[in-house]
Amino acid sequence: MESKGSFTGRKRNRKTRSSVLWADRVARVFISIGGIGTILAVLGVMAFLVWVVIPLFLPARVQNVEAFDRRGQESILHLGVDEYKALAWVLKPSGTIEVFRLDTGEVRDEIPLFSEGQLNTASFLIQGDLAAFGLVDGTVQMAEVGFSTEFLNSEDLPEAIRRQVEANPGVPISFKKGVVELTPTGQYRVQQLNAELGDSIRVSHGPVRLLEHVMRSSGPLVIALAEQGVSAEQGVPPESASEPAEGASAVAEGDSAAAPEAAVESAEAAEPVLAADTASPAPAGAETLRLVAISGNEISNFLTGETALEFDAPFDLPFAPAPERGVPSHLAVNGSGSDIFIAWQDGEVLRLRRSDTEEPFIAESGNLLNAGGTLETLKFTLGSTTLIWGDSEGIVLGGFTVPREGFELAGLRDVERHDQANDVFATTKRLSSSGAASTALASSARSRLLWTGFADGEIRLYNVTNASQLRSFALPKTASGSAEPVLALAMAPKEDGVVAVTPSQIFRADIDPRHPEASIAGLFRPVWYEGYSAPQHTWQSSSGTDDFEMKLGLWPLIFGTLKATLYSVLFGAPLALLAAIFTSEFLPTRVKGVVKPSIELMASLPSVVLGFLAALVFAPFVERAIAASLAVFVGAPLAFLLGAYLWQLLPVRLAVRYASWRFGFMVLALPIGFLAAFGLGTIGENLLFSGDFRSWLSFAKNGDARFASPIGGWMILLLPLSAFIVALTLGRLIAPVMRRKASWDRRQFALADLAKFVLAFAATLILAYLAAALLGSFGFDPRGGVLDTYVQRNALIVGFVMGFAIIPIIYTISEDALQAVPEHLRSASLGAGATQWQTATRIIIPTAMSGLFSALMVGLGRAVGETMIVLMAAGNTPVLEWNIFNGFRTLSANIAVELPEAVKDSTHYRTLFLAALALFVMTFIINTVAEIIRLRFRKRAYQL
Repeated sequence: MESKGSFTGRKRNRKTRSSVLWADRVARVFISIGGIGTILAVLGVMAFLVWVVIPLFLPARVQNVEAFDRRGQESILHLGVDEYKALAWVLKPSGTIEVFRLDTGEVRDEIPLFSEGQLNTASFLIQGDLAAFGLVDGTVQMAEVGFSTEFLNSEDLPEAIRRQVEANPGVPISFKKGVVELTPTGQYRVQQLNAELGDSIRVSHGPVRLLEHVMRSSGPLVIALAEQGVSAEQGVPPESASEPAEGASAVAEGDSAAAPEAAVESAEAAEPVLAADTASPAPAGAETLRLVAISGNEISNFLTGETALEFDAPFDLPFAPAPERGVPSHLAVNGSGSDIFIAWQDGEVLRLRRSDTEEPFIAESGNLLNAGGTLETLKFTLGSTTLIWGDSEGIVLGGFTVPREGFELAGLRDVERHDQANDVFATTKRLSSSGAASTALASSARSRLLWTGFADGEIRLYNVTNASQLRSFALPKTASGSAEPVLALAMAPKEDGVVAVTPSQIFRADIDPRHPEASIAGLFRPVWYEGYSAPQHTWQSSSGTDDFEMKLGLWPLIFGTLKATLYSVLFGAPLALLAAIFTSEFLPTRVKGVVKPSIELMASLPSVVLGFLAALVFAPFVERAIAASLAVFVGAPLAFLLGAYLWQLLPVRLAVRYASWRFGFMVLALPIGFLAAFGLGTIGENLLFSGDFRSWLSFAKNGDARFASPIGGWMILLLPLSAFIVALTLGRLIAPVMRRKASWDRRQFALADLAKFVLAFAATLILAYLAAALLGSFGFDPRGGVLDTYVQRNALIVGFVMGFAIIPIIYTISEDALQAVPEHLRSASLGAGATQWQTATRIIIPTAMSGLFSALMVGLGRAVGETMIVLMAAGNTPVLEWNIFNGFRTLSANIAVELPEAVKDSTHYRTLFLAALALFVMTFIINTVAEIIRLRFRKRAYQL
């Protein structure tokens, strides 16, 4: 049937036009592409973060294990390798250094530093070429032993060598006393070992049994344990240092064949040696031992720029020989030279403390071994702070000194401590329990990596900081099928190779430790770092020294992110939600048209500007008036509430006439509340904090008895809870009574409300004071927790400023959600006799709860990812403290600060990406939970 025409006379077309259909299809395609693209983009970001982070947790790799036979089977005093893994060298007990190629085992040089039987012990640094040798005649001989690198032009090489090098780029070719190879950049690099004897110092007339030296900022310090031939107090004039025996060589270049016949003279600038008697030495034995220290200083020539070492005369340390113990087997000195460890094979140890300002003394004595056995190895790691030792049972442990105060000793057993010592030695690391004796230790020159070798031919790689084993493998057995003990180990300076020596073979291997500092334990569990009194979560990725122990604990950053979010939401969310409710339900439409855009305009303010204001304006101001600033949180609400109760006292005629001005009076209450807060702050500071709030916070440090009372701090924390309890009580007890007073007129109700408000305020103060006094009487003190020492840039400042940053977002979404509630619900409630407040709280807010919750979650996400405000106003200190007056560091701020300086693909670089992934996961979890709860609220709203 044909449809009738409309009044216009035109026939109505009920068929959708094709252009509209095509527009719908195109829009649907683009919307689908946009949605899928957004999902793929988010997943792509997550995949990229995971891709960068995965290598952090991959195990170390060991490859290209090679072996060759070594000449002779004598023991080794030291093993070294160059940074390019082309050459290695060993120091033999005979006093000869043997240099050999690491790819073929070919001996390239032999440097006879001392004649046969003259060398007794030696000491080498983890970083640096300065070495010290202890001789049988009581002399300590200093020397420089290290590899030298030289780059030559092609014309400087013999033709045959040059052709061989160019035909095998990157492969070492024997040249002079070392090797030459063609680098990827086309340079001819020559590597060889140089050894040059320096000063010699006589410490006794008996052999030097043990020797260690360290390099301090002022110069070297040498500690020697020697047999004394004559007492040092006999006052005989100093002798000149004994010359090295015939056959020693101090040259690094020249013909190695002629070196054994060359007699090397001692350094002309050798320091005077210890005064000694010329009488025959005392019999060898533990009762004749003497421990001495020799301090050296680096003297620079300001004209030439050259430096030379100048040694002071040796001085005795308080070491009393114990004949029943025998001769000590190990000696170790920490990096500053303040702690000296002398150990015997049964595990007994003495820790001597020395300094430049007081007499040295024995700080501790005890035993390093926990389950019997004998002490086999003892060595400091990089930084000379953590001491590592291994025993005959294969147990490898580590420890360092920690502050004595408040620490339960967990290291040495059967300990005796000197009262003068302010620290103790604690066993903090357990690295291995192999079953085979520990025979060799080798520390990295770059980090806290440590190779350990055992009697069954196994070697293991550890990260000492995390006490985690990275890799282990057994060296190939001999032709007879037996395993040989590892005599010596050396790690390549670049941590990309290891060399191991057994009685009959030398092994080399390429290693890739990957990222040893970034274990799960090191990132997310407390780690016992050097010098700390207990395991802690710590983030400290860099320092001014090369021997720095990297600390990559992420918990302080995650905690800082949560702390910043919590305090900002505590401040901003209530203001934003209440402002949205007031704007939507109570504010006149004309005023709302001005207020809402003004608040939304706050979102356009750059966060860097807010951070600038927080750091340079608000933080100094609050520091000068802390008590008054805290009182604002009481004074401003009081001014608003008091103004509301006073408004009720106006006659109806005036209240109606000036209703449009009510918002202006509310705004006027704000400065009045601020002015009142300054008065309240001064009064409260004088009554509760003895007139100085900052000194009260620092009572634990200053110990002033005037600030001992914790009542003021408890009142600050308990006021919100007391106000809630009082409001709940008054609402349940007094409000019903007032509602039954139907005979009261408007003025009487207003006066009763005002009296109720004054009573509530007084009751809140009294209840908070009584609860604070009760907690204080039981000895509880809030200081050390949420309240503690004041720092200018702190969580209070960040919470205040970042709260303003999230207010526009929460406010806008919340107000839109409230406005989206159907008008008929609001009209029905008002028509049934409900007030505007009852309508808002019982009808509008429950219906719009899903939107309000979404607004809160969006604001929470904004706070989690905020960077510039926390970067500029939070102090940027990664600490685990809830103290509102202290700073923190967030994940986002840490990434912004450190990523530009991080070396690409380094452990630090990838850990920062892990921090970004943690931030991504936190945001994802928050948004997921928020969406689940929002849908639940939305479902309940549909049921209304």
